[in-house]
Parts: sequence; structure tokens; C-alpha cells
Amino acid sequence: MTSDTLSPVQTPNAAATRHMTWSRFKAWVFEVPALQVLVVLTLAGWLVATMPAIANPRSITSILVIASLLALAAMGQTLVVILGGLDLAAPGYILFGAFMAANVAGKLAVPAVVAVLITALVCGGIGAMIGWICHRFSVQPLVVTLGTGAAITGATLFLADGDYSSTPPAALRSLATLRGTTFGLPFPPIILIVVLCGVVVWLFLNHTVAGRRFRAAGINFRAAGLTRIRTSAVWTVIFAASGGLAGIAGVFIASFGSGWSQTIGEPYLFSGLAAVLVGGTIFGSVRGSYTRTLLGALILTILSTIIVSNGLTEAQSRIVFGIIILAVVSLYGRERHVRDRF
Repeated sequence: MTSDTLSPVQTPNAAATRHMTWSRFKAWVFEVPALQVLVVLTLAGWLVATMPAIANPRSITSILVIASLLALAAMGQTLVVILGGLDLAAPGYILFGAFMAANVAGKLAVPAVVAVLITALVCGGIGAMIGWICHRFSVQPLVVTLGTGAAITGATLFLADGDYSSTPPAALRSLATLRGTTFGLPFPPIILIVVLCGVVVWLFLNHTVAGRRFRAAGINFRAAGLTRIRTSAVWTVIFAASGGLAGIAGVFIASFGSGWSQTIGEPYLFSGLAAVLVGGTIFGSVRGSYTRTLLGALILTILSTIIVSNGLTEAQSRIVFGIIILAVVSLYGRERHVRDRF
């Protein structure tokens, strides 16, 4: 009798406790990239278990360098996605950066610093123009960036005039080579460069007024405009940063490979966007961050290593990446829609 009378009271309490536990777990997953860290550790354990020979400093450095290059190429894309857009001109920017590293800094012996500055200015200027046009005329960035990317690619190939044999100078190659050292430590400078970039972006997004205004513009640029945030300036600056950063990434990518080709930037469009989404940054997301993109790049690099070691083809690996992206978007996209948009 006593059990029957307590049952109706205990059941709602138990259900409320379970609901509260689940809510806290979801909040933890969305607020902190703990899920991505867990995936990284799981994949790393799987890789070492299936390929014990890879657990050596040279192989680990190689994975970190490749992940760093992918994260650098996806840095600008991260900012654009947080803003609610998409930059399909990234392959063109990367190709131009690779051209500047190999044919200008390498072949013409222009100082490496000058070549990098020219790359940042040209790609950043084109990106700024794209951002202004998209905001001013309410044009989808998907269309403008796709056309601009094709134009940049064509112009770069015209400037190259069929010369793909040049290589970046030693000063640039030393920054991305696997045998490079950083302040005497046995890892190449590109890893430290990407980590420092991550710290700068984190400080910008979380500890500056400009970062808060940028996030507000990404959530709802019309509402942000009503609060006197200059959304046109935000779009211009963010797309300029995306172009400049992708161009600089092209410089390092060419330096890592000691050369370049017509298609050097193409793999980084899909992989870069995948790194952003797998990291948990969704279009217009309030919780998007470059830290998540770094983890996403590491996840994809380790996963690619596992895929290659198991003999999967490029097409099969893209299928795997696509399934992962769909799973992540279904998880993070719905949460953003329910909690952040309203």
C-alpha cells in the first residue's frame, strides 16, 4: 500500500532527475568541445593499436604538421561560417599563395616576407570586396565566392605561364619541413604558428568588444544593425581575413610540399569546411570557435591516416567524411536552432 502511494510521486522525480542529467550533459557537450577531444583520443588509440609502428616522433610530427596546415587553411573559413556565410574562393586563395611562394619568392628571389605580405594584401583585398558586395547587395556568398575563386585560379595560372617546377625558398621551407626545429625543440615552426593563431582568435572572439559584435552579426545581422553594429564593416573585415589567411596557408602548403600544382588548393575546400563542421562550428553559431576547428582538423588528419592505412580510396574517404559531417550537423545544428536563434 505504501509502495503504491509513493510510486506516483517518485516517478516524476526520477524522470525530472533524468531530464536534468541529460540537459546538463548536452550543455557540457555544446559548451565545451569535450566530444571532439574524446574522438581525437579514440582515433589516436585506434591508430596506434592497428599501426604500432606509427608511434614514433617523426610520424607524430607529420600528423601534427598536416593537421596544422589544414587548420590554417580553415581558419578564415571558421570566421565566415560563424558569420553565417561560406567562402568557396579558398582554393583560389591557396593557389595564389602557393604561386607567390614558389614562383615569386623562389624563382624571382623576392624576399619571403614581401611575398607573404603581397599574398595577404591581394587575397585580403579580394575578400574584402566579396564581403562588401555580399552585404551591400544581399547576395549569397556561395555565388560570389565561387565565381571569384574561379577567376583567381584562372588569373594565377595565367601568371604562372605553365611553370610549376619552381620551389619556395629555404627560408619558407624551414618553417614547414618535418625536420624543422622551433627554439631548439624538435618540431617545425608551423605547429607553433597555428597554436599562436588559435590563441589570438580565441582572445578576439571571447575577450574583445569587436568579437562580441562579430558574433552578434553572425546570429542575426539585421538585429545587430538595429543595435548600431556596423554589419557591413564586419562582413568586409571577416571576408578579408578569410582571403588573407587562406592565401598565407597556401604559402605554407607549398613550402611543406616543396612545390605546387594547379590543383594544390582544391582538397582544402572540402577538408577545410569539414574541419570546421566536425569541430562543432555551425553557420551563425554562437559557440563556434577556432579551437573546435583545430580539433576538427586533428580528427580528420588521424582519420585520413587510418583510412589510408586500411587501403580505402579517395572516394571512400569522402563518403566517410560526408557521413561524419551529417552526423555532426544533425547534432549541433538542431541545438543552435532551438537555443540560439530565438
